[in-house]
Amino acid sequence: MVYVSQVSESEGPFVRFMHMHPQTVELILITEGEGEYFIGDRIYPVRKGDLLVYNSQVVHDEYLESGRPVGTICCAINHIERPGLRANALIPDARVPVIPLYHHYETVLKLMSSIFTMINQRAVDGPAMAQLLTRVLLKYIEGNVLLCVDNDEIARNDNLLDVIKNYIDLNFSEPIRLETLASKFNVSPWFVSHEFKRRYGYAPMDYLIKRRLGEAQSLLTTDDGGREKITSIAYRVGFSNLSYFQYYFKNKVGKTPGQYRKDYRKANFLFAEG
Repeated sequence: MVYVSQVSESEGPFVRFMHMHPQTVELILITEGEGEYFIGDRIYPVRKGDLLVYNSQVVHDEYLESGRPVGTICCAINHIERPGLRANALIPDARVPVIPLYHHYETVLKLMSSIFTMINQRAVDGPAMAQLLTRVLLKYIEGNVLLCVDNDEIARNDNLLDVIKNYIDLNFSEPIRLETLASKFNVSPWFVSHEFKRRYGYAPMDYLIKRRLGEAQSLLTTDDGGREKITSIAYRVGFSNLSYFQYYFKNKVGKTPGQYRKDYRKANFLFAEG
């Protein structure tokens, strides 16, 4: 277990834009409300009782601008290995990542709440007990939830739009424009703009900006990035100058990068090594 967090519906979301975790699997339990989440390359409706599985290296947007606040508990875990799957993947990458728990909800809720409590209340040997409870949680999910999931997988065709999206995900820090994508993939700017939005729900340049902002949020809140100058972070994620970065960050997130970093440190996000 790497970290655990809990957010209530009344508190609203702690906004995170397009980002991925290179080696971490996140389990998100929806405890209140309903809304829509972007995971991988699709928008999924979610509601209380759903378990969301973010495999490592899967881009996700934890709160859509058109969505509504939801309550969640999140457990982030490293070193996951399951037979037949790549490292740090809990489910096949083609499987729908939103799993209704039905009668398993209360058990999963109690386990995840207990993990949060062990860390939040700074119990004696809390991190060690949280790690043990995390192993129990994984065992329960693997044996009682995942085995019952329908094989209703979304086919991921290796088509041009998938290639374009993957290019943006991997090269977001580079100077990308609509014309850049059109020229590189030998299609018209109209095709890139309209077909990309039809498939993924975002215009390509909007997706690019949110992808950059999501990476900036990660840099602002990690141990190393928490001390890095904001100007340096802006350039690292692809913004050509600090003013543009400050503008887009404030416009999308609702606060400046500096205030976001400060508020994050005060927020109810608690970490346990492991």
